Amino acid sequence: MKFEELENALKIKTENVYIINGGESYLTISALNLIEQSLNLSYSDFNKVIFTEEGYKTASDIINACQVLPFCDEKRLVIVNDYLGKKNETEKKAFLDYFKNPIDTAILVFFSSVKSEFFSSLEGKVTSIDCEKVSNSFLTKFAQEKAKQYNIQITLDAINKLLDYSNYSITKINTELDKLKTIVADNNIIDETVIENFVTKDMEYIIFDLTNAISLKQNDKAYLLIDNMLKNKEQPVNIIATIASHFRRLFYVARSEFANKELAEMLGVKEYAIIKYKQQVNNFTQKKLKDIFDKCVEVEFMTKNGKMEGKNAVNFLIANILK
Repeated sequence: MKFEELENALKIKTENVYIINGGESYLTISALNLIEQSLNLSYSDFNKVIFTEEGYKTASDIINACQVLPFCDEKRLVIVNDYLGKKNETEKKAFLDYFKNPIDTAILVFFSSVKSEFFSSLEGKVTSIDCEKVSNSFLTKFAQEKAKQYNIQITLDAINKLLDYSNYSITKINTELDKLKTIVADNNIIDETVIENFVTKDMEYIIFDLTNAISLKQNDKAYLLIDNMLKNKEQPVNIIATIASHFRRLFYVARSEFANKELAEMLGVKEYAIIKYKQQVNNFTQKKLKDIFDKCVEVEFMTKNGKMEGKNAVNFLIANILK
């Protein structure tokens, strides 16, 4: 189930077991809150149980908690927060057996803001909530409603630029709007200029800029973008890895005949990103894309193994790409 579908689904029915397994932190927390709000618990002290890594020993402890009848409420909420230390088949089987006949008065939620292999192994058996990404229209509406809460006006052009700078991450959009409400307190208007001057660009967005500079042989701009990332304390190995990931996707897009939507699903990005990738691949041959990706992998390996210092490695990589 997509996150966008959750609120309406809860109005119809609350499932007995949910898995919220990684994704955007804002969405994962919001999904958990929506489930709890749908239960309208009057006695949460009695009917809400949270298990953490230190708070249980086996799957039986969690299942036993589900079997306790709620006190003066219709349902009992049992949250399992990060089940990282119990990845064996015995534990998995105990949960799978419970899924076949869950207690009707219990809502069991497996929650992890970071992707958990154990939770992944349970997906498909119960209701999983996809918190990886939401549509552009959802993000636009979110930004408008957030600004309205702060009694701030935000133009549509500003929203589009904010989405772009934030790489369509609702978590980053939320953080940036929290910051901007103070910056525009005097006139209460967010326009494109405000976004350009005060919103920190997501690294993926900067890598798109960098790739354009590389394709146009704008050497000075390419080095300036790298220098700015390093000054902003981006880890060199992360910069290299992000560049490598970007060119891997470009190479895949260049070779693929799939539609934008299918490509987006395969690569785990927005459809809009696929459009931007397709614009960029026209500036490279497939051989050049492959050579750049191979060089990225080589430099990343040398950096991680201490054979090359981080900042030098980034500049060495860019110099080789610009040849």
